[in-house]
Formats: sequence, C-alpha cells, structure tokens
Amino acid sequence: MINMVNIHDENIYGIFYIDKEETLEFFLSNKKKLRFKEVIHWDFSEFEKQNIIYEIEQYKEIPIWIKDEFGIKKALPLDCFLYYINSSVGLSGIVIAKDANLSDEVTS
Repeated sequence: MINMVNIHDENIYGIFYIDKEETLEFFLSNKKKLRFKEVIHWDFSEFEKQNIIYEIEQYKEIPIWIKDEFGIKKALPLDCFLYYINSSVGLSGIVIAKDANLSDEVTS
C-alpha cells in the first residue's frame, strides 16, 4: 500500500460513470464527490441500502490477496493505481484508475 484516500465512515449514496471522460464518481454523505479519473476497470460487490466506506487503500502494485480475491492476472498498466474500497457495510471492491480525488464540489 502506498497511500490512503482521506475518507472514513462515509456513506456512498450514488455512483455515476461519465463515459466520455472515463470518470467514475461516488456521491458521498458529506455532500462531496469521490472522483476516479481515467478509469480502466472496476469490480464491486452489490450496491446496498447502506454502503459505508471504512477506508480506501491505494496500491501501485497489486497485493497477492487482491489478485486472488478479484481474479486479476496482470500487473497494473503504467501510471495507474489500484484503489481498494474496504467497507463497513455494503459496496466494496476495486477501481483501477490513473487518479482519485475528493471534490469539494457540493452535491445535493
């Protein structure tokens, strides 16, 4: 693990993918957006009534346990990271993207 995305105990109440921008957005209970940019892959469990993020870990190299759990057979593409979404309840999974950031853009 090389980094933690600064999100803890936030509920995901919506997911949106912008095809032309290759951007995946999570709408969070703190009224902010978590944006994954230049997304090439994601694999999530089911979206439930409650989807509480415990933490998000960022990796430059894929750990063996993630390879086994998600059936990943190749290394990450250059300049990409794997983000592991560890949840307390509900949606969990991985995103492979070039960047992720928390937007101060307020959602309604």
